Amino acid sequence: MPLSPIATVACALLVAGFARVATAQTSMVPYFGKNNIHYDKFEWHIYTTDHFEIYYYPEIKPHLERVAGYAESAYQQVSADLKHDLSFKVQLILFKTHSEFEQQNVAPGAADEGVGAFAEPIRQRMVMPLDDPPDLLYGLIVHELTHQFEFDIIPQGLVRRSAPLWVNEGLSDYERGLWSPIDLMTVRDAAVADIVPKMSELEGYAGNNPRLIYNLGHAVFEFIEAKFGKEGIRQFLFSLRKSVIGGGEDAYEEALKMKKDEFDQAFERYLKDRFKPFRDKERPADYGRDLSPNKEKTNYAEALSIAPSPSGDLIAAVTVNRKDREIDIILLSSKDGSVVRNLTGGFDKDMGFDHIVQYGERFEFPWMSWAPKGDRLAYFVRTEKERTLIIQNVLTRKIEERIPLKDVDEPESPNFSPDGRTIAFAALKGGVGDIYTVDLGTKALTNLTSDAFADAGPVYSPDGKYLLYNARVSGNQKLFRLDLDTKKKTQITFGTQDETAAQFVDDHTIVFSSTATDPAVPLEPEVAKNGNIYNIWTLDLKTGELREYSDALGGNWSTVVLNEGKTSRIAFVSYYKGEYGIHTLERKEPLHTAATSDFGAPGPIIDFQAPLQHTLVQANDRKKGTFEKMFLEGRPPVNVGVTSNGDIFGGTQVSFGDVLGDKQFNFYAASISQYRTMALSYVDLSRRFQYAVQGYSQTQFFYGSLGGVFYDPSYSPFISRDLSIATRTIRGGSVIGIYPLNRFNRLELSAGVLNLDEQYNDPSVQQVAEQYQTQAYGQSVFRNGTMAPLGAAFVSETTVFREFGPLAGSTMRLAYDIAPPVGSLLSRQTFDADVRHYTRIGTTGLLATRFRGFKSTGDFPDFLYFGGNSELRGYDYLEFAGQNTVFANAELRFPLIEAALTPIGVIGGIRGVFFAGIGGAWFNNQPSSDPCTSSGYKFMTSDAETCRAVTGYQINPFTGAAVLDATGLPILTYGPPQTINGFRLKDGRASYGLGLETFALGFPIHFDWSWRTTFNAAWEDVVFAGQNGCSITGQGCSDAWRKPRFAVWIGYDF
Repeated sequence: MPLSPIATVACALLVAGFARVATAQTSMVPYFGKNNIHYDKFEWHIYTTDHFEIYYYPEIKPHLERVAGYAESAYQQVSADLKHDLSFKVQLILFKTHSEFEQQNVAPGAADEGVGAFAEPIRQRMVMPLDDPPDLLYGLIVHELTHQFEFDIIPQGLVRRSAPLWVNEGLSDYERGLWSPIDLMTVRDAAVADIVPKMSELEGYAGNNPRLIYNLGHAVFEFIEAKFGKEGIRQFLFSLRKSVIGGGEDAYEEALKMKKDEFDQAFERYLKDRFKPFRDKERPADYGRDLSPNKEKTNYAEALSIAPSPSGDLIAAVTVNRKDREIDIILLSSKDGSVVRNLTGGFDKDMGFDHIVQYGERFEFPWMSWAPKGDRLAYFVRTEKERTLIIQNVLTRKIEERIPLKDVDEPESPNFSPDGRTIAFAALKGGVGDIYTVDLGTKALTNLTSDAFADAGPVYSPDGKYLLYNARVSGNQKLFRLDLDTKKKTQITFGTQDETAAQFVDDHTIVFSSTATDPAVPLEPEVAKNGNIYNIWTLDLKTGELREYSDALGGNWSTVVLNEGKTSRIAFVSYYKGEYGIHTLERKEPLHTAATSDFGAPGPIIDFQAPLQHTLVQANDRKKGTFEKMFLEGRPPVNVGVTSNGDIFGGTQVSFGDVLGDKQFNFYAASISQYRTMALSYVDLSRRFQYAVQGYSQTQFFYGSLGGVFYDPSYSPFISRDLSIATRTIRGGSVIGIYPLNRFNRLELSAGVLNLDEQYNDPSVQQVAEQYQTQAYGQSVFRNGTMAPLGAAFVSETTVFREFGPLAGSTMRLAYDIAPPVGSLLSRQTFDADVRHYTRIGTTGLLATRFRGFKSTGDFPDFLYFGGNSELRGYDYLEFAGQNTVFANAELRFPLIEAALTPIGVIGGIRGVFFAGIGGAWFNNQPSSDPCTSSGYKFMTSDAETCRAVTGYQINPFTGAAVLDATGLPILTYGPPQTINGFRLKDGRASYGLGLETFALGFPIHFDWSWRTTFNAAWEDVVFAGQNGCSITGQGCSDAWRKPRFAVWIGYDF
């Protein structure tokens, strides 16, 4: 399915990794990301034609002349229809296969399975694989090229609104000029079932079947042509241009002389008149009960493909799991359609693969096959670059065999041999589709057909002596027979209609779907054009007799045989009112009978030829330069955040990349409060091992309010939080490399040189700190100097995300870096672990847990600061700092309101959270904040202690100033002795509470109510005596400290 337009985006994963040193100190998007892997190294060349610059690599060279002819033919067609020429050459980027196409860096993530190709508007690029049959490849080029004409006629600006999706996709399909049976079915169904939306009001997909929007748009332009001619289409586009860029009238009134509601009514009438001849055809209800899963009672919607068990009592169905938002395979009862079991329940990643393979152009071909004994099911899944054949036990759900098929591309439609030892399937190699087999014992692959046609949908005969399969011949799908001993191929269906894969009813009769109609009844051209309906046919292989058993309005395909002892029924997938269902029928009297010869006989095979031929000109061929054609990579993103203390974060990135997106120069700028970060990097994404070189300047702030560590503890009462603000300025450069082990795991390596400068903002505090640190440690705790760190990290990310953030899975980052003591360089060693897990509860609820541990050693250890936001709610932002840091969180997140209509419009759903956290940070030489003892830092204890709370310091009654001792330090005052018993956090801290989250303007906003605790009120009375106006006796001091704290912050949950 073509997809466009898609905005150019940077490789966020690598940018985040390469700018790790130069990022905001509390990340507003704290995720590590999955890997976009370049499995292959492409040596790019550029071939120039009149209207294209074609990017290709040597493996594509044999197809280059043909594709250049297709592209120039497509240009002439679209340009003539729209009476418009492009002032630029289109950048046409080619990949040999879809699996290689998915590795593109033009727009990472835009080339998923099910996406045939895409075009983007900013840099006039078309990106596509070449593995379609010739006629379909030409149509694909026409479709994507039409987008480039659309983007040129209707500019896609940074702030302008775009044309509706149905305009962009509909015009492209209109120019392509091809109605597949499935596409035409959706429009015919919408017209007859009276579910045509108001096109003038339709934006995006509007909750509809994605293909329906493409197809209705296609029909709209056919309607405009029928009523106003091709000039009407051109006038509509240029009127739409005026309305989009401003200053023009309504496009419908200016171009078509119709108001929007009149246009909608006229289009609906056109569709109803166009498909009026089909109103009385069969609806699915005419076949009896719908056996597809009940979407009112289950999480499953639709049935896309089916396969019956050999006994006939079960039906395996490919369906959409609305809860998981994934494709699943479920077992249904063939009697009543009840769900017996979900074979792929849970997220696909938990079963060891990315996803079940999604079929594109051959959507109606088989997706799975049962073993002859009825105990196993075969289907294809995606694992890394290749697809893997899965053989799963349907009784235990255990996957018994995983057979990676690395030697072929896009294998599909598996079929067990009668003895269960071999599986036949369709696959590509070198861009050509053939029928293959895999021996389940030896895992050996064999190419059975080895021809130039696009072969698909194999099925073994009951005796295993021959195969039936489909081949695309002269633009149509036809059935062939392949004798396995002699390798002789025989065409068994003829004509200009399409057939799907066949299934055996008995040893000499097959059932399949076909767009054929009764050859004895000629059809009017308009009826024939608007029909093209898949119906159920059988063929007697001995006599050549064809029988038709359905006359559907929508279409019936995925035909299979349900065995019922001595009899059998035909089961199939049907489509009506926008939904896919499962129905059955008995083979009684056929509606029509015919002979295969009535549709024709074997004849010359006509290969597709584009209108224009092209001869390669070697002078127009060159190797692509490393930094050739660097462009601005689309609109710079804007990141916004607000900490729980009200500090505002803002950031953006400007990226320049080459046409392929493989080479990037990035300038990153961010600030939090008034402290800025800037980084300039070069990134190379062209191979599996990806690397970057960067230079940066970063100033971060933290709160150095640690008496006894940074300064004499006697000064603590005088140094407020604002006075304790310190900065860390880092300037330097680094080289960073990333090697993806698979989609979920990677190694990161780094090396660099940087200069550190840490100091308090207030000069008087800085002076006091320097004096204390020199006396206590012999050197400054704050670092000022140069170091050359070397680092390595292991990163894993299996998280399943939703629009609100993580839903399930886990992620972690385990890092180690060392700055060796070379010459005058500062030295340190640092270990850092960040581990998170998300346990799904219900549909969108979850329990999120996190552990963060940090330890730095050496002469000049690093230290981490944290607190506030989602790190330890209820405490001040960055309240904790230390070379040893640990904190843990547990959060129960759940939905409250899916969406809210407010005076400013619809805002994102409102979610609730119950949270709890515990943590602490300390330096190796740090004394305890415990007023009971002068021993070192202790996170928690249950020991009994007698304490005197520090309540303040002595005041000179005449001057109001603090009374100083002989060393010049304030003299502290103490409360009465108190005995503390029971468990408590001595220097550690914890909090709990609840909160609300919503999205506004695309940013997550949090409202939190938090309570701080040490799990011992008496201990808190001692520790926090003298604070917040608490009495000198210390009694009840925890009441003030433990009051709920309210905070608002903007940023993503961990």
